[in-house]
Amino acid sequence: GGWYVLGRATSGGGKKKILDVLRASYRRSLPFASVGSISVTPTHDFARRESSLVLSGDSGTGRTTATLDLNWDDPSLTVVHALDERNTISPEISLYTAKITYNWNLRLDSGSIRARVDPTSAVQVTWTDRSMNGKWVTDFKLPLEGMGSRPSPLAADIRVRRQFTF
Repeated sequence: GGWYVLGRATSGGGKKKILDVLRASYRRSLPFASVGSISVTPTHDFARRESSLVLSGDSGTGRTTATLDLNWDDPSLTVVHALDERNTISPEISLYTAKITYNWNLRLDSGSIRARVDPTSAVQVTWTDRSMNGKWVTDFKLPLEGMGSRPSPLAADIRVRRQFTF
């Protein structure tokens, strides 16, 4: 296992340094097949006066990670599972609203496809295709709310952009 402590300070009105954020982390490897390691990461933001805690556990195979994020605004539970070398699913449950968001990532030979489905609002798909000197990114969003029983294709938002590498 390992651990670290991290602090971020800024200078106030005078030359005095003020501690803004303090974060610590502890990771422990375990000899079990079902749980290979756990980590605990508490954080305190002095400026906002908010504390948070992230608990994470990895399976012994490394294919599944469960993360309990106990932040102040919207605590959540996320389970990330690698179906194979290319496909990863990760449902996320808001502990505050009980809303579930579904995520799927697909790694391609020259890019990736990321899909995010929020059954209460929209389906979002991002396709990234690497090419010479940059990549093409296509974003697709289909709103689901306020559409009645059937979404309309006219409500879809499709954007294509080129990112250059110099």
